Amino acid sequence: MWLLEASVRQAILQAQKAGVMPTVEQQASFEASRLGSGGASSRILSVAGHSAEVAVKGVITKAPSFFAMLFGGGNVTYPEIISALAEADSDPEIKDITLAIDSPGGHFDGLFDTLAAIQSTTKPVRAVVSNVGASAAYAIASQADEIIAANRATRVGSIGVVASFPVLEDEVSITSTNAPKKRPDVTTEEGKAMVREELDAMHEIFVEAIAEGRDTSVDTVNADFGLGATLLADEALRRGMIDAVAAPSLKVVKNTQLSTARSGGNQLEAKSMDLQTLKAQHPAVYAAAVQEGTAQERDRVSAHLTMGKASGDMDTAISAVEDGSAMTATLQAKYMAAGMNRADVQARQRDDAEAGAADKAKASNGDAEAAAGASILAQAAERCGVELEA
Repeated sequence: MWLLEASVRQAILQAQKAGVMPTVEQQASFEASRLGSGGASSRILSVAGHSAEVAVKGVITKAPSFFAMLFGGGNVTYPEIISALAEADSDPEIKDITLAIDSPGGHFDGLFDTLAAIQSTTKPVRAVVSNVGASAAYAIASQADEIIAANRATRVGSIGVVASFPVLEDEVSITSTNAPKKRPDVTTEEGKAMVREELDAMHEIFVEAIAEGRDTSVDTVNADFGLGATLLADEALRRGMIDAVAAPSLKVVKNTQLSTARSGGNQLEAKSMDLQTLKAQHPAVYAAAVQEGTAQERDRVSAHLTMGKASGDMDTAISAVEDGSAMTATLQAKYMAAGMNRADVQARQRDDAEAGAADKAKASNGDAEAAAGASILAQAAERCGVELEA
């Protein structure tokens, strides 16, 4: 079951249909890189002064998923988040925790353990959402004391549960008499109703958690929080889904009586800072930023090279690596198209090779038959004392 934004879910499904899958070795290597030698939390936890930041980036899963990383803009696991929160909460030097969220959502399994971990944290927790905080990621943000959108283009919401079922024409499932809901036939209205009944039950506890975190009612979440869609920051602020929007001037727009008017007088503006100043004044923040940037770049390059190798389109992969292109839906489609074309070409080559071998064998048999016939005819002529003309 997924708590995931539709576009990412569709990209994953299309890749699966095209047969683009990581090898066992790739998945194992990816899982090992996620654990590392510093513990499960070291990759996503950074500390600057008395503040800790937990990075919730990409598709959220219960276990490391190379596939989710390729097609979801990254991958983080629920156990990683829980471990990072516990480490930050137990550190006496840390006074507050920030959840840095940029995620389209993730799996249903594992989410509620993570929500409980946030609720049990003894230190102030705020969520800063950049780009998107959808579905499971929004549920995580909802448990923070405050949700801030990084800019007006930030999207939040996508509250709902979805299940996808492949329909195989040559497969028939039959359940025992008293278990008709074990394998519902989703091609029928009755089967869809059975699935929807389960999804509705999951949706109910999902929304209850969000409503509790946002200190509102389930009815309000169901009616006003997007009906499953994502909303831009200003609209989300108006509806009470978030608490503030960081304006371009780095002022903060507070949600005052559901008004989006910007208050200016008492807001502090940040001074400009270059990399050298950041490195000198805040070495821990600089080091954390370099570490995160390096990890993201490694993931980006690995994703393009893996897709290039799998699809046979290394030219696109090398070009994307060199020009800094992210793994967009357009590039994913290009890789998948190249992979399917490659498969078609290989199939035609196999067919041509088999046809050529058959023709060669037929011609060889014909030559042998002709030679045998000539030999028999020559022997008969010799016995009869007849001389054959050439």
